[in-house]
Amino acid sequence: MGMSIPQYLGQMDIRKGVVGLATGAGFIYLLYKAIRAGIKCQPPLYTASPICIARECTGPGERALPQEAPAPEASSVGGPKGLAVERERHGRDSGELRRLLNSLEYKQDEYAKSMILHSITRCVYLLEAEASSCTTDDISLVGSMLDDKDNSVKIQALNTLKAFSGIRKFRLKIQEHTIKVLELISTIWDSELHVAGLRLLNSLPLPDYVHPQLRRVMPALMEILQSEYILAQVQATRLLSYLAQKNDLLYDILNCQVHSNFLNLFQSTQPGSLLFEEPAAEHRAGYQRGERVWSIKGHRKGRIW
Repeated sequence: MGMSIPQYLGQMDIRKGVVGLATGAGFIYLLYKAIRAGIKCQPPLYTASPICIARECTGPGERALPQEAPAPEASSVGGPKGLAVERERHGRDSGELRRLLNSLEYKQDEYAKSMILHSITRCVYLLEAEASSCTTDDISLVGSMLDDKDNSVKIQALNTLKAFSGIRKFRLKIQEHTIKVLELISTIWDSELHVAGLRLLNSLPLPDYVHPQLRRVMPALMEILQSEYILAQVQATRLLSYLAQKNDLLYDILNCQVHSNFLNLFQSTQPGSLLFEEPAAEHRAGYQRGERVWSIKGHRKGRIW
């Protein structure tokens, strides 16, 4: 009818042994697979190239190859792909600057135009050969951005023109925007715009036909000089120092109204960049008039000298 207790216990021990053996075999197999996969995926102990975390995905059972420097791929236009700077170094035109200028011609929102102009500025500084191959029409296109209603676009356009001003053949074309730049810095009270505009003006020789406009903006330049933004003060001092050498502009500078604390600009507590520019301005202006000191007349406001 049934098995005795010893027989039943013996049969259960056999079943447990079979189950344990199967479990152990499975565990050993999985452990073997894990060790084998780890050995195959182990990266090389040494490679001459930097480690790249953007590796291609390998298939099952494939070993990841060392990340050596990739060979240049052939592009559709016949040149190897890569960084624009590297391509220019090897005498090839990347076309990056031209693409950016072309995209600026299409209707863009203010943020997009600002970013495009910022990228153009970087390309002009980094890709000298491509920047030199640009045309005066490109300068006019960038200059048209000065009429944009957004100040950030104006600032980036000023920075781009400043970058192009380092190329001699574009300076005359950029000078055509001088009056517009003077209008911007005298009518818009924005410190970053003041810095960008004054940096551009300081990078150009100012022609005589802009002197009437310079006389009109002289009070604004003096206000920028007395502002609390150091970078704008430095650029304003540099420009006034240059203008003080012009006999027909010196009188207008000396007749500008200043605040009662104007002489605080010459205290030793001022930043070194500003103090470096001030003695040059003082020396040049004083040399023109045979005087060597600044003076102020009046209680609240006064004139220089």
